[in-house]
Amino acid sequence: MKRILFSLLLSFCSTIVAIAQTKTGKVIDAQTKSPIVGAAVELKGNSTTLTNEEGVFSFTCSNDSIDIRIHIIGYSSFRKKMSCKENLTFFLTNENNTLNQIEITATSDPNKTQLDQPSSIVSLKPTEIKRGTGLFLDDAINGNVPGVLMVRRAASSGQQFNIRGYGNGMGVRGVNSNFDGQGTKVYLNGIAITDAEGITVMDDIDFGSISNVEIAKGPSGNLYGLAIAGAVNMQTQKAAKNTLSIGQEFLAGSYGLTRSTTRIAIGGEKTSYMINYGKQHSDGFMQHTASDKEFVNVVSESNVSDKQSFTSYIGYANSYDERNGELTQGQYDTLDYSGNTAYIKNNAHAAVKTLRAGLGQTYKFNSHISNTTSVFGSGQAIDASSAGGWTDKNPVNYGLRSTFDSKFNLGKNISINGITGIEMQRMNAITVGYNMGADSTNLGGIYNYNVIT
Repeated sequence: MKRILFSLLLSFCSTIVAIAQTKTGKVIDAQTKSPIVGAAVELKGNSTTLTNEEGVFSFTCSNDSIDIRIHIIGYSSFRKKMSCKENLTFFLTNENNTLNQIEITATSDPNKTQLDQPSSIVSLKPTEIKRGTGLFLDDAINGNVPGVLMVRRAASSGQQFNIRGYGNGMGVRGVNSNFDGQGTKVYLNGIAITDAEGITVMDDIDFGSISNVEIAKGPSGNLYGLAIAGAVNMQTQKAAKNTLSIGQEFLAGSYGLTRSTTRIAIGGEKTSYMINYGKQHSDGFMQHTASDKEFVNVVSESNVSDKQSFTSYIGYANSYDERNGELTQGQYDTLDYSGNTAYIKNNAHAAVKTLRAGLGQTYKFNSHISNTTSVFGSGQAIDASSAGGWTDKNPVNYGLRSTFDSKFNLGKNISINGITGIEMQRMNAITVGYNMGADSTNLGGIYNYNVIT
């Protein structure tokens, strides 16, 4: 009797082991023989799973036969009823379907999704950016990014990011009179907009040409150096592959708002070029708040090989914004928006001319290590005045940023990812400050200084 019970117990345990058996499979491109990442594997009676970076998936086989279905965009679907004992390697063939457009939004770590990263990162796509007029980035930031406030002093000047309560200041040397932000690093197509002093002037940026924005909040901004509050990465529009287009856009709105943009886009198999030229004007919603901006930018990309690619950016902008100052409590209570008479009397304004340029290269040494290096420079002529002072500043800023992205697989579902790099900037600036007093020749101070970070 004991022998019979012992035999039954062994049979039962064997059955349990069989039921709990874990199997793995692999999905491969039939043409290139490379693993297919992110393929959806559906098993009847089991939940859907996705293939990992090696094209491998795993599941629990509860009986001898399984009904399996595999599908992913761009490949023909596979479906078959088979035994768990068979070789579970599947080859998918490419479909000859052409997609109209693919939007790719990069995050700080391209090996992980936003939800899997131990940092606070928000990415805005063209849908969110263009939901308003697309002219003022604060429309998109304030409505879609928690913990971040973007404000501007005038119609198109004095923009700043306030991330988790930090972002504004008066400059290291007390010469920041344009309401520009500090504590945040801002980049445009890999070019540092924030200068070596830590001041970010965005008057010259045409936000209507921006297609993607990524904001890294808090400590994650340390990857960009002097960024206590965080970092903002912006990307301009690019020419679509294998297309040639010439476009003319015109926009009109309230308070005399007009905008005209001419765009030429040339996209080849491995190279693309885009030229934007535009003019923008607004009478402003208050007295002495008119705004004018003229801009041109040229963006190019070139994929030399599967390992190496180049990007370049050249932009020029000339903007002029009138200021009417702060309202008094009495004006605010009575809805009197005439402005500060001292600002209007002194013709307070922000005039900024900027020339920016940058060249970037990405090189993939192998599947584990790649390098992205960019060199950039900018020259500005800033003429800003208010009720109490006038500041002329002519900074020349140039620098280098180089980062190595690495990824090593240590075993099944275990990997190490890292970003290592360096960023250097140097700025030479001449600043002249005037006190707006009875004696207009009274100089407040003249500064000639270099800043290196």
